[in-house]
Amino acid sequence: MHKVGVIGDLDSIIGFRALGMAVQPASDPETVLSTLKVMIDEEYAIVFITEPAADNIEVRKFLEERRNYLIPSVILIPSAVKKTNIGKEQLRNSVLKATGIDLLADL
Repeated sequence: MHKVGVIGDLDSIIGFRALGMAVQPASDPETVLSTLKVMIDEEYAIVFITEPAADNIEVRKFLEERRNYLIPSVILIPSAVKKTNIGKEQLRNSVLKATGIDLLADL
């Protein structure tokens, strides 16, 4: 069975533990990056990261470098603590790049 992990502030991710996911609290960029690298080495299939945890230049750069890798699939999720809309902007840019249409312009 493939492993699924969640990285971010504890208030936002603790509920994922009940679903059987590996929950790793992290907020500072160094901890987020090191945790993500461990999950990559341990061959996690999916890693969810809260938007505030990914809202750092080093983390964004690393995620961009890993964008074309199939595993793990890294998905940004909203935080219960802080809203940043990073995930929405990434989705918007991907759809625009793929189709040439800004489908999320009004959202």
